[in-house]
Amino acid sequence: MMIPRRIVHMFFRIFSLWVVSSFLLLAAPLAPFEKNETVVLLGDAFFERDYRLGHLETAFTQATAGKQLRVRNLGWSGDTPRCESRSYFGPPAEGFDRLRKQLAEIKPTTVVCCYGAVDAFQGESGVAPFIKSYEALLEMVKTSCGAKVVLMTPPAVSRDVRRFPSLASQAIERARYAQAIKLLAEKNSLGFADLFSLMKDREWQTINGVTFADEEYAVIAPLFVKSLGLSLPSGARHPSLRETIVAKNHLFFQRWRPQNEIYLFGSRKHEQGRNGAEIPQFDPLIAEKEQLIFGTFSNN
Repeated sequence: MMIPRRIVHMFFRIFSLWVVSSFLLLAAPLAPFEKNETVVLLGDAFFERDYRLGHLETAFTQATAGKQLRVRNLGWSGDTPRCESRSYFGPPAEGFDRLRKQLAEIKPTTVVCCYGAVDAFQGESGVAPFIKSYEALLEMVKTSCGAKVVLMTPPAVSRDVRRFPSLASQAIERARYAQAIKLLAEKNSLGFADLFSLMKDREWQTINGVTFADEEYAVIAPLFVKSLGLSLPSGARHPSLRETIVAKNHLFFQRWRPQNEIYLFGSRKHEQGRNGAEIPQFDPLIAEKEQLIFGTFSNN
């Protein structure tokens, strides 16, 4: 009896995903986060959305309680190691240079990079260019701030096919790119956090087939910290912590991505450029929120 071609193709896709995924490992022990570090979350929409949700950062803060880590979310929707999204209407080089300046100003001690979700749509042929651009980004991080770097694999794709088209083929590509990121981390002796492997077997809900629903971030958060070699303390409850973190993140967002930036610092700064002096005034407000965050654990 002839086996229908679509069944053969489906089997091949599932087998290919299993083969690629079998090479992925859970994160090796990472260097511990030290007290008073400044940690930058650098990546695409996966990180950007958390600045207003706060689930990932809240879990990270709880998992490093007492170390008083300052977290700066530099996620940007659709971003890649080439920084296309950060360039506004100019070439990627502008976004790359903008990020260089921001890292030099923030002076992070650790940068957690989470890329690959966007580039994975380029398939196997896009792996080599992706890694090449990632290496350029890593060199820029090294020269701009000298921070430790953790390479995190992209999150898994949704398996929710009831409302949106299947991303089965994209799951295979994410696994492929996750493996490439692992090899890149090994090559450069960087920290490696395999979030993809921790997420790949669950049916995640999305708002459009790609972007995770807000409530899913609460479920992803423990997996996020686990991929970083951390764990959440049992029984700890801090009801206002996430609210304070979100408030801090909104202030920082206005600090590094202010509205009407073209008027403040760009080609039309001759019109309202004097108001650019107000942007650093967010710094003490951010510091105030951080003291509230640190105070949450002062009696622990």
